[in-house]
Amino acid sequence: MDYTPRIQQILKILLNSRRPVSKQAIADSLGVSKRTIQREFEYLELCVRPFDLKLENHKGKGVELTGSPENMDRLRESLGSEHYPHAADRDGRRRRLLFELLRDRTPRKLFYYSELLGVSEATAGSDMDALCPWLEESHLGIVRRPGYGVILEGEERDYRDAMRRFIEETAGRSEAYSSGDITGEIFAEALLDAADSGIYSLLESDTVRRVDKVLRAMNEPKIFQLADSAYAGLVIHISIVIERLQQGAALNSVPPEMGNLEFWDDYNLAVRILEAMEKEFEITIPRGELSYVLLHIRGAKMAYTGEEMEFPADMTDDRLLPMIDRMIDVYDRSIADELKEDEEFLRGLLVHLRPVLVRLSTGLRIHNPILEDIRQEYADIFEACRRAAQVITEETGYEVNEAEVGFLAMHFGAAQERVRENKQYTRKVNIGIVCASGFGVARLMMTKLKDRLGDRAILKAYGKGEINKYVISGTDFFVSTMNLDQLPVDYLQVSPLIPPKDLIKIEYKLEDYSHIRRDTTATPFNRRLDDAYFLIREIKSLIRRYRRMETSESLRFRELLQFISMQVTDSLHAAAALRDGIEEREKINSQIFPELGFALLHCRTGAVREPVFVTCTPRGDGPFTDPYFRGIRAAILMAMPVDDDRKMHAEVLGSISGALATNQAFLDKVKHGREDEIRAELARELKCFFFDHLDSM
Repeated sequence: MDYTPRIQQILKILLNSRRPVSKQAIADSLGVSKRTIQREFEYLELCVRPFDLKLENHKGKGVELTGSPENMDRLRESLGSEHYPHAADRDGRRRRLLFELLRDRTPRKLFYYSELLGVSEATAGSDMDALCPWLEESHLGIVRRPGYGVILEGEERDYRDAMRRFIEETAGRSEAYSSGDITGEIFAEALLDAADSGIYSLLESDTVRRVDKVLRAMNEPKIFQLADSAYAGLVIHISIVIERLQQGAALNSVPPEMGNLEFWDDYNLAVRILEAMEKEFEITIPRGELSYVLLHIRGAKMAYTGEEMEFPADMTDDRLLPMIDRMIDVYDRSIADELKEDEEFLRGLLVHLRPVLVRLSTGLRIHNPILEDIRQEYADIFEACRRAAQVITEETGYEVNEAEVGFLAMHFGAAQERVRENKQYTRKVNIGIVCASGFGVARLMMTKLKDRLGDRAILKAYGKGEINKYVISGTDFFVSTMNLDQLPVDYLQVSPLIPPKDLIKIEYKLEDYSHIRRDTTATPFNRRLDDAYFLIREIKSLIRRYRRMETSESLRFRELLQFISMQVTDSLHAAAALRDGIEEREKINSQIFPELGFALLHCRTGAVREPVFVTCTPRGDGPFTDPYFRGIRAAILMAMPVDDDRKMHAEVLGSISGALATNQAFLDKVKHGREDEIRAELARELKCFFFDHLDSM
């Protein structure tokens, strides 16, 4: 039976122990995680069964290998020390040969490799010939000279590129890496798993772990925005830089095509990364290395979050959008119109293409671990994307390699599947007919539309004042004789008699919605989802729009109200309405709390469209001097709009006012802290409120 090195090590630990051994102890002994050992135990049972041995679990103590001494000896004898693939495994043998060529850059006789692989010199030579195309992609070559031996030749940059490709392809065979789950220690283990499959890593696992640890400790937003595969590539790249420097191989010159590095957007980030690495590994990293780390960051795939990333000026939307338009036409004209209307596809492809052009322009390669699967299972899509990629070549002059074509196929394939599903799926569309009252004109319009639309639509009439969030959530779009721009709805404004041109518009919109899946079941769970979504939007808005203001300590109460109101409204009329509302509320019951050091100014008013939370303090460290304020240090304004969500607004703002009375740290920050510190405390309080609210739903 063939055993991986890790299985051999675990079995030897169990064979040599006279008492149960915990999985954690085994993990510590081998320098891996307990989770990794647990995965191996699923296979371990099969390994010991042929020898009439058993693995027994002792609660609280660990695992023990049990059986007769004779069978223990049989298992012990079967454990070999050979870690590499058998010579009959041609692919594994060639990867072993590639590993040896990359690992040892000293001339070796062909006989050395034939003995190492257990094959004839002719077979070893044939294997080297088979590796040449792979090496040529990294601009490396195998040089064989009589009396000298065999060695790899090429530039240091190309040699490193080959190392990176080899490690990515090898680690890409492990389950953790290929699934994209490569965060934290799991990424380092992916390299070790690759070693256990028969190919030893070119890098020290300790180097990989330390690089990973340093990057995560930096808390750089751009690093966290990297896609998992791009982050793994960055860790590998920096690990190679460090180990090559430790071996005396450095890149001292900056590629001339990069120009002045300081002009690159991510220059400062690359500097911070290398400074952190210099401190961790106690080495000096030359400027030439910085240029290649910078290139890697600029060419990295980003995790799509919906937020815009910064890229060089020549990667602007004005350049990319026409190119995407042409790519879609070349990909498949029969569905081009649908693809061009797929916002998710267009935005995702736009974000993807920016780093693609950086990689292509700098010769930076990217590894695609599922390229062969895409080629085989989605051959038609892959070939269509190969044609579409020619548009990039025509526009930029850069050849697009197959790894990049594979990633394009993932974007185009997903969009094509959505088009197919939308065309196959049809449902009735919910249309709201709106007039001032919901009767009269709306009823006449419904009668005409029923005759035209038949059973393709469900029609309901509403007065404008009846349009609340529940009506909106159950309606696809509205047809109205009035302007509904102030409502968050999709609508068509038409003539009351609905002439033919308006009927055509309505039918086009109905056709679009009929292919979009919609869950219209008003279950309690769906209502809870609606509430949660509302809370998320409200909380994000409050945190984003929070402001800390400063003013003169001598301002009188009404002057302060006028000052704050002007800051949070969009017109003089609205500011006056907000000021008057707060004054009326203050007359009913004063909200100035000298014992706590703040005033809580609040009201419900039509002067604001969203809930407001802002604070205002005097310049300097003293309190407001107007006697009405009675020595308070901070004025806090909370205002909620007049709408159907009064209860929810009150709960959210109420959680903030409650925190001011119970959380001294929050109150201290409001009175003396910076805006970012107050916003951070506000976010923490609202996070607690949100999860408490979810638990009570």
